[in-house]
Amino acid sequence: MASRETGLSGNASLPFLDSIRQQVAQIPTGSHTEDGALRTGIDFFSAARIFVTFKVKLAEHFPEAMPDETFDFLVDLMVHEWLSRRIGAQRPAELGLSRSASLSPRIQHALALGLISLEPDPAADDLRIVTLTRSARARLNVFFDYMASYISAL
Repeated sequence: MASRETGLSGNASLPFLDSIRQQVAQIPTGSHTEDGALRTGIDFFSAARIFVTFKVKLAEHFPEAMPDETFDFLVDLMVHEWLSRRIGAQRPAELGLSRSASLSPRIQHALALGLISLEPDPAADDLRIVTLTRSARARLNVFFDYMASYISAL
């Protein structure tokens, strides 16, 4: 049986667990309104549980080493697609980026992982159309469905 120091399987990455512990320690235990009163809301323990679950499930659905900025970009694309469908478009509105913006590390990382596709814009030479791949969209949907169920059960 593995000790607490080596994780559940004995092979768990300690830096990952230590990183989660450090990030949980930074979660504020409460916030104050402008008049100085303590704002009530989610308690520290619940916030820590949600945060840890988020990190663990994120690592399960996206096991690739992925910086937060890359994940944030994937979420931005997902929201862009979702909102464009909500306003009645038959397909998601295309998201165009300049050629230089498409060379940013987070976009190149997502592209290397096969989570997005970049295509030239037929109407503008300097633009690239960015879309989520089917795999990325499916993983994001499953991940957020799980997190929504988890948080609503708290």
